Amino acid sequence: MSVIPQHAITLRSPLLTVVLDPRRGAEVFSVVENTSGSEVMWSTPSRDRAEQVLAGAPYVSADSFANFFAGYRGGWQTLSPNAGAPRTVHGAAVGFHGEVAVSAWTVVDARDNVVILRLELLSLPVCIEREVRLHQGTLQVQDRLTNLSAQALEFDYVQHPAFGADLLSDECRIETGARRFTADPETDGTVAAGESFGWPNATTVAGDPLDLTLLPAPGTAQLVFGWLSDFERPWYRVTNTRTGLTVEVEWDADQLPYAWFWQELNYSADFPWFRRARVIAIEPASTPTSGPDRRSVLALDAEQSTTIRTMLTVSRSPASAG
Repeated sequence: MSVIPQHAITLRSPLLTVVLDPRRGAEVFSVVENTSGSEVMWSTPSRDRAEQVLAGAPYVSADSFANFFAGYRGGWQTLSPNAGAPRTVHGAAVGFHGEVAVSAWTVVDARDNVVILRLELLSLPVCIEREVRLHQGTLQVQDRLTNLSAQALEFDYVQHPAFGADLLSDECRIETGARRFTADPETDGTVAAGESFGWPNATTVAGDPLDLTLLPAPGTAQLVFGWLSDFERPWYRVTNTRTGLTVEVEWDADQLPYAWFWQELNYSADFPWFRRARVIAIEPASTPTSGPDRRSVLALDAEQSTTIRTMLTVSRSPASAG
């Protein structure tokens, strides 16, 4: 079992225990249901090595993809001002998954159920003031983003909660307010790259029907990556069909009209997973994953601010509890 670093911050309610790390992205790397001790966040197979790297152990690569994964433990990050492959944002060369996810945040205040953090970016003149609040079974992350310049800015913002552990111990059911799924145009997986389907009925590369509401039990290898869109309401729910353990995520859709959909089920043979990852992430996003129409809807005029809220609720079906 991985050791929680000393600098981590723990939030507690009667229902949940949440651990976040201001040292790297203010990421939430543990959410435990107190009654059963069940963990819902995913930990990478290289979690302990990532802790060593974050503590100062050397790891050198010229590739921003490899550098990101050297310190990646799983959990929940915010990807901004770039999400995905390295790209130039307003003249700044921003690496894989952006600056926010790997930066040390300043802790302004911390109490039993709330922590206030702040980050001023280097790649863009943007300040993020974050409130992380735990109430009963719901964790709310509220970001206030402010453009500090007289220049209008457009940039990516993606919430990246990766779920695994006890939540994915068995077959799971996925529900969402989305009405369309589009497979990433640059990813070869279970679904043909670039294909678009009405949720939840997709088709595999082999031409077989694929029900995206069903996350198969361990033993089935599958990779699905793309984005959800056309939301009736911005939410989704993942439920373990045997235990009833459930996570539900809701968010503000004005700035985040998409949700990246990443399902890596022991599929990818090479770096960084080597068929060792069983994880799902459904990620409220300001942009599609890739393709010719990729453009972020998040834009701030000179000195403008905006607030974005994301809520994660953990529960368990009484009929399935225990």
